[in-house]
Amino acid sequence: MAVKNALVVDDSKSARIMLQRLLSRMDVQVDAVDSAEAALKFLETQQPDVIFMDHMMPGMDGLEATQLIKANPATAAIPTIMYTSKEGDDYLQEARSHGAHAVLPKPANQEAVMAVMATLDAPAANDEKLAPAAPTPIPLAEVDKLIQRHLKRALTEAKAEIAAGLDSTTQQLQNTQQHNTEQLHQQLQQQLSQQLQTALQPKVLFDKLKPLQQRLAVGVAKQLDERQSERLLLQLEQQQEQLKQLTHQQQQLSQQLKRSMIMATSAGAIIGASVAIAFSLLL
Repeated sequence: MAVKNALVVDDSKSARIMLQRLLSRMDVQVDAVDSAEAALKFLETQQPDVIFMDHMMPGMDGLEATQLIKANPATAAIPTIMYTSKEGDDYLQEARSHGAHAVLPKPANQEAVMAVMATLDAPAANDEKLAPAAPTPIPLAEVDKLIQRHLKRALTEAKAEIAAGLDSTTQQLQNTQQHNTEQLHQQLQQQLSQQLQTALQPKVLFDKLKPLQQRLAVGVAKQLDERQSERLLLQLEQQQEQLKQLTHQQQQLSQQLKRSMIMATSAGAIIGASVAIAFSLLL
């Protein structure tokens, strides 16, 4: 089989480069993709002579991709070699049950690549001199299961990407809102600082405090007047009370004087009568 070009499918860049170098030494033109989905897309327009397919990859794995390749009449004749670290007869049987031609162990060397290439006894897809072998039929139910699994996985990944995108957008909005809030806070601080500096200027401060000072002076004067009036009233009340007491004392003295005069008059009368009686007795 004349292999002129190959497709290497592997999510590891180093593994793709290593196998590409080994195949290039055999004059094989190599195209490389990093996923099974990218490989199926590539096969829609390209027809390599052989496919080297990694097993474990994000998204669809290599065995599922191989099964879909074999189920498609346009690509069924292309031999697919599993390029993987998995080995053993059990895995070889599993790979062949999915349509794989052979297994190339990782890491590969030149002898292993040449040996697996020698097993390609089926005609290549681009070999016009040989008729393509009939594709191994795969039940439509299996193909449908593979497609359903792939769709579910793609839907799950899409949901995860959408959720991640929403989280990223939410974080960006929060960061933007926080940035805008900080800018607004700084602007307000600057405005308040400028207003405070203007307000604390002596002339402005004096002009603003002048009405308050006037009202305060009036209030203080009023309070002083009220206190002075209260003191004067208190003094008047005290003087009136003293005057009442003096008047009362004067009344008491007047009454005592009257009583004394009455008593003195009575005593004088008695004394006079006594003297008169005494003179009359003497005579």
